[in-house]
Amino acid sequence: METLFDSSYASINEKTTDLTFYKQLKMLLSEMKDGHLYCSLPPGLETDRNEKTLFFPLKLQFIARKVYVISATNAQIPAGSEIKSINEKPIDTIITELLKYIPADGNIQTKKYHILNNFFYFYYFIAFDESPTFDIQFKSPDGQLKNSKIKADLEQNIIGPEIAAPPQSLLDFSIEPDQTALITIKTFDPSALKGNFSDFLETSFKQIKDLKLNKLIIDLRGNSGGKDTYGSLLYSYLANKPFRYYKNLQTATNNLDFNQFKSTVSSYNDLQPSMLRRVKNNQYQLGKEAHPNLQLFQPNNYHYNGKVLFLIDGLSFSTTSEFCAIAYSHKRGDFIGEETGGTYEGNTSGVQSEFTLPNTKIQVSFGTIKYEMAVNSVAEPGKGIVPQHKVISTIQDLIERKDVQLTYAIWLANQK
Repeated sequence: METLFDSSYASINEKTTDLTFYKQLKMLLSEMKDGHLYCSLPPGLETDRNEKTLFFPLKLQFIARKVYVISATNAQIPAGSEIKSINEKPIDTIITELLKYIPADGNIQTKKYHILNNFFYFYYFIAFDESPTFDIQFKSPDGQLKNSKIKADLEQNIIGPEIAAPPQSLLDFSIEPDQTALITIKTFDPSALKGNFSDFLETSFKQIKDLKLNKLIIDLRGNSGGKDTYGSLLYSYLANKPFRYYKNLQTATNNLDFNQFKSTVSSYNDLQPSMLRRVKNNQYQLGKEAHPNLQLFQPNNYHYNGKVLFLIDGLSFSTTSEFCAIAYSHKRGDFIGEETGGTYEGNTSGVQSEFTLPNTKIQVSFGTIKYEMAVNSVAEPGKGIVPQHKVISTIQDLIERKDVQLTYAIWLANQK
């Protein structure tokens, strides 16, 4: 890390533009392998982005390092076409370059691809600068290799309702064919949830118990996280024995903004300096009284003992990955979909700290607490929760809005 910082610092000179510095900072954050890291554009570039910067105009979908047009926004290149090159650069070369600018936990790639699904145009601009037109080589859905030149466009014309609109239902309970219960949780963020999360879980699992259902699917796809105590609460409904959630919480300093750790604004129990124990230089351990998730949990009164399946993807991150890690470690059920966006062992997050760089006015945000999950070790550290059943949608599935992961889960739930 010291070498990386030193080389980055040494490359800055009087000719370094705000954009060049921003690109360098994005690459530096990506190298840290922490998905909670963030930096904003400099204010001037943010204004240009909103008002006059021209971007690559097509909405793309990344599937196994292949890139497809997901919607027919350009008549010359139909939906379902596979992009082979842009401005004479092979798509594989472009992907490799763009991934360098996207922070993600550990060695996980799935979240990076989901980010590119929504914001390819932005990262292409960061990597290759602005272009008024793009020469596209693509393979049409009928297999023909074709070429087309398309014009760049403003961001406001590229972002459509698929990106801008929130999910229709953030919390949902339903009963699928063959008496299979389906719980959908699209976020753990209390500010986004209209209803009470605790009440939702109690009502859902009470209904499962009353109806004597013994097949359950929990859909956590697209759930980027939120309140960490929601993860332990959810697992208490699946636990068949007492369990621990966090193994350890640490921070690098005892000089924290403790007002941000009040119970009224965070999950912490009014964190105070007395709750921090120095274990070595720049390493302080939080006492068990500091956070509810450091306690020993008991199964909920309405806990469910039947078969359970989890739907996950690269956007299953932060609190969602923490919950999945506990369920995976306890072998509570099978996972379906793709590797989660958050690592199995834990993360660096909690209350985010923010500062503004004095010259460029770039805002940088980073987590202040190291979270270690109470999980069994795995053979390959730095990975997310890898599903036992990898089920990936084809481009045609996505165009036709087929939910192949849910379809597979319902089928699997009904296997003896």
